[in-house]
Amino acid sequence: MSLKIWEVIKYEGNNNTLVWKHEAEDFNTSSTLIVKEPMEAIFFSNGQIADVFQAGKYKLETGNIPILRRLLEIPTGGVSQFHCQVYFVNKVEIMALRWGTDSKVQFMEPTYNFPMEIGARGSLSIRVKDSAAFVTRLIGAENSIMPETIVRYFRSFIQNRVKSQLARTIKEQQLNIFEIDTQLDILSDVLRDRLRTDFDTYGVELMQFLIEEVVRPEDDYNYMRLKDLAAKRYTDIFEAQTQSQVEIIREQTEAQKRIIESQSFAKKRELENYTYQEERGFDLAEKVAENESVSQFANMGVGLGLMAGVGGAMSGTMIGAMNSAMQAVQTPQPVVAQPFGVPVMGVTPVPVSPAVEAAVTAVPVQQDAPQSADTKVCQCGAVIGIKAKFCPECGAKQPKLCPGCGKVVSETAKFCDECGSKLG
Repeated sequence: MSLKIWEVIKYEGNNNTLVWKHEAEDFNTSSTLIVKEPMEAIFFSNGQIADVFQAGKYKLETGNIPILRRLLEIPTGGVSQFHCQVYFVNKVEIMALRWGTDSKVQFMEPTYNFPMEIGARGSLSIRVKDSAAFVTRLIGAENSIMPETIVRYFRSFIQNRVKSQLARTIKEQQLNIFEIDTQLDILSDVLRDRLRTDFDTYGVELMQFLIEEVVRPEDDYNYMRLKDLAAKRYTDIFEAQTQSQVEIIREQTEAQKRIIESQSFAKKRELENYTYQEERGFDLAEKVAENESVSQFANMGVGLGLMAGVGGAMSGTMIGAMNSAMQAVQTPQPVVAQPFGVPVMGVTPVPVSPAVEAAVTAVPVQQDAPQSADTKVCQCGAVIGIKAKFCPECGAKQPKLCPGCGKVVSETAKFCDECGSKLG
């Protein structure tokens, strides 16, 4: 029976086939070879690669098949018959090929130093890079190779490499087992780089290698207990951080409230034309008025002198009321009022209106027991030595006064800048 001589040699497989062997094995030098993108055609003769043709259309003449001519000793010129096998290799990228570990990997989890078993699965994509190496190492006597067949060929070393590299990468990168899903891209890139050398050996380029899931031992009691403890740890830390932030916000709010209140009081004083010192004088007058004891009324003269020094804006009506209250009480001790302009408790006198000054000076003052020039009056009403630095009754710090004119002077001054008196 005569053999069929093929005139046209072209790919007749489907798009999903990686390698397809043409059924023809007898050709002549007048045959036409058609290679479509992205394929290559490989001629085999006697188990050796005779020639490799890229995409294009070829007339198989002895001039363009020098390797075939050398192997088969095809004569120059004319039409000659030769015997070969032709493999068409599809160099398109084959995507979404599934892979997975057939057993779990045992390793020591780096964050919690806890022994654990995990598995992994995902997908990969490949492309034939070296057609000759690919056909020589993997095809053999096969007439066609599908992508799934390639995955089966590579499964053994994929299993081996993924198991060892997965545990090693987790340890090197110090990946937390409970956060590993956020690090799958890191794991995928590392494993792809380490697997590429193995694929290159077979003429295959590993384009992508994706880990889509790390399988954890969800049915392991110790793992579940560790998971609960880790969750509680993060919950407690989050709660503490939240509480701390709430406290900071509360303190900032209180501080802002105090600032707003201070600004409000300052604006009120500005509108009502009185100072902070005058406001404190009003408060002291209110305390004196509320205290009904005889001993307190005995000291009211001192308080009136204080108010005259620091609260020049006090109304004559209030002073008159206080004068009436003083006359209504029999005081065992003489009352001495501080005159206008004499500093009391280190407070600098403020200007007062003539009306207020007239109201204050109208208060009757006992003259039979005048205050000594060597004494001064504390804010608590106690009469103390003029050189006293602290009140023996209430402990309040006392300003330094000139013994000559009663003016508040500096602690380091040796002479009064008002009257020139020598300061002790």
